[in-house]
Amino acid sequence: MGITSAKASVADYHLIRKVKSGKFNVDHLSQYNLCFLLGKQHFKFCVIDSRSNLCLLLEDYLLDIEQGFKRLNVLKKLFENHHLLNAGFWNTVKLAVYNSKAVLVPSTLFEKDEAAQYLWLNCKIDDSEDQVFYYKHHNGKMVNVFAGDRQILTWFKASYPNLNIHLLHHTSALIEGFTRQSDKTRLKSMALFLSNNAVDVLVQENGKLLYCNQFTYESPSEFINYVMIVLDQMGMDPNMVKVQVWGNINNQTERFKILYKYIRNISFGTRPSMLNFTFEFDEVEDYQYFDLLGMYYCE
Repeated sequence: MGITSAKASVADYHLIRKVKSGKFNVDHLSQYNLCFLLGKQHFKFCVIDSRSNLCLLLEDYLLDIEQGFKRLNVLKKLFENHHLLNAGFWNTVKLAVYNSKAVLVPSTLFEKDEAAQYLWLNCKIDDSEDQVFYYKHHNGKMVNVFAGDRQILTWFKASYPNLNIHLLHHTSALIEGFTRQSDKTRLKSMALFLSNNAVDVLVQENGKLLYCNQFTYESPSEFINYVMIVLDQMGMDPNMVKVQVWGNINNQTERFKILYKYIRNISFGTRPSMLNFTFEFDEVEDYQYFDLLGMYYCE
């Protein structure tokens, strides 16, 4: 019996959502910013007009990597089958990796030659598979040191040989977006960004980041326990503090119900206030895709 190689096919990725503005014009790609967000099994991208700050396209994919297909093979096939992603004349291209391999370092203490050492203090990295990068938050006076899949990032850069690819961690998009929201309060406030089994917890005060961490959990009770611990550590009263929620959640999920039980001032977050949207995006909840859209703030 012969052995067949595991090559990715269209069935190995699934389009979950696509929203396209009627104002999208393929002749204007040179003024459009292309932003990608890559997780273990999710791949999302959006197109934003740099002149009008108008979001023109958003696509969300689920990658099927449970059948032995490598993410790289699936991504290559997705790009091959997509009429737009192979274009090479965008204004900018940004790629954020979604994982837990990141650490924030004060700018005054950061030495780029020691980037990997900072990361080792916070998580395990595999030198044969991971490549270490860093992103400087100029306003926050800190550096986000992170690791990503070496093969994928090398291939991604090669896919746009004439462009300087901006690489960052998903928490940088959250930080820049959350601390710049137009409705932020001068008091301490908390942001919760939820995926299926993880939550990024951020605390800001008057536009300054005070806390950022990611927790994985297996139950709603474990989830609320992490949230309450952070509130206690930051000296924030659950009866008074403003908490906003973004991501994979709605008011019928157990996670929202348990938040509402313990926190009085809980609400869903809004889209990055710098961006504009046409009516086609009305079908997308305002609290979704903040990690993707927030990349627009990252220089």
